[in-house]
Amino acid sequence: MLLFLEYLPLALFFLFYLMGDIFLATGVLMLGTVLQITALKFMKEIVTPRHWIILWVVLIFGTITLLLHDEWFIKLKVSVIYVAIAAFLLGGLWWKKRSPLQAFLGEEINLPDFAWRRLTYVWVAFAIAVALVNLYIAEYWSLDAWVNFKVFGIIGATLVLSIFTGAYMFKHHTDRDKDAEELE
Repeated sequence: MLLFLEYLPLALFFLFYLMGDIFLATGVLMLGTVLQITALKFMKEIVTPRHWIILWVVLIFGTITLLLHDEWFIKLKVSVIYVAIAAFLLGGLWWKKRSPLQAFLGEEINLPDFAWRRLTYVWVAFAIAVALVNLYIAEYWSLDAWVNFKVFGIIGATLVLSIFTGAYMFKHHTDRDKDAEELE
């Protein structure tokens, strides 16, 4: 159910883009994101800082897109979100001296501090790369190409990085003996 909720606004955006236009899809994305947060709250699930960042950026840039009837702002939203994620990760690492990834996953996955730092920097680089590629595609490619990049390209790239992240975590995981005991 949580995975369904995670991708519901994006799926609705894509569907309504295909059935209508970018402006209809933008309004549906805004509504879907609000419904996503509401459903998470109703289900008593954790609403992460990432969820809140996405909600506010979607609402602000969506509103500007609809008011000015200019698709550039909804295109820009993707880059703003990924720069915010990179800033959040770097902020936690530099000011709190602890990786936000470790704060989220450290109870379940035991990695040395250097591994958490490396993973954080990789995800920061990824977020910045996505933000830059999005700006390029938004500016120089067609609206259809941008929508496909937003819906399929970013998800695909995130999936690939997640697989590599999992492999890296497995390589550096320090409690393998404890895990083996729990499986028996």
